[in-house]
Amino acid sequence: MTRIAHLSDPHFGTEDPRLIAPLLAFLTDARPDLIVLSGDLTQRARAGQYAAAAQLIRRCPAPVLAIPGNHDTPLYNLPIRLLAPWRGWSAAIGATEGEWEGDAALVMAINTANPRAWKDGLVTDAQLDRIATRTARAGTRRRIVAMHHPLEGPPGEPPSLRNATRAAERLAAAGVEIVLSGHLHFTYAAPVPAAPSILSVQAGTCLSNRTRNDGNAFNVIDLTEGGVTLTHVRAQPDATFRADADWHLTRDGGRWKGDGL
Repeated sequence: MTRIAHLSDPHFGTEDPRLIAPLLAFLTDARPDLIVLSGDLTQRARAGQYAAAAQLIRRCPAPVLAIPGNHDTPLYNLPIRLLAPWRGWSAAIGATEGEWEGDAALVMAINTANPRAWKDGLVTDAQLDRIATRTARAGTRRRIVAMHHPLEGPPGEPPSLRNATRAAERLAAAGVEIVLSGHLHFTYAAPVPAAPSILSVQAGTCLSNRTRNDGNAFNVIDLTEGGVTLTHVRAQPDATFRADADWHLTRDGGRWKGDGL
């Protein structure tokens, strides 16, 4: 079984420092094979915020696959944002895209942050081409993509990703079955309407005080035969993290079904 801890949106610069040690303690006990950190590591892409994010990554008890979000490029420094948007990220974190391959899963991370639009994201044909080429060599491994902006948000949420429908269709054709994202600061999991063979999973903010109704939270994803178990982990009033819900989902006839779907 492959276990992935899916964290997002720590927004260093607005983090609750009491939660860092409990978060790392929970991850150590959970023993994930991979930690996905799906964007907005910083609040304003400042050097000190990047240093704090890099320290968190170094302390994690498993490999970390991290990708930028829209906050990870300067908002007010327009020359840097337009000409060298990932300079700070590259210096502190490394590559803006990457992959992790295990015995049973291939996880590919793509950078959907669009410095020219600031908030909304973008998936390019070149990124989708790379995913299609890579998944063609994945064998029997489960195919998972991580990106900051969700393919599909909850009902009532405005779209945050350009080309989302086209991206969903192409990812489904490439055999991708799960897309991990953040950006909205609350947990949500549902099949993508344009491609119901893909399960869209959003994580809340793991550390920031910029919470919505979900509080500080993240997901632990266990890949089971023919499906997944999603465990929701939430910060408690005593600043510890505890699992407070599980969803058991399976793919049946090319569509995701299960608890709450």
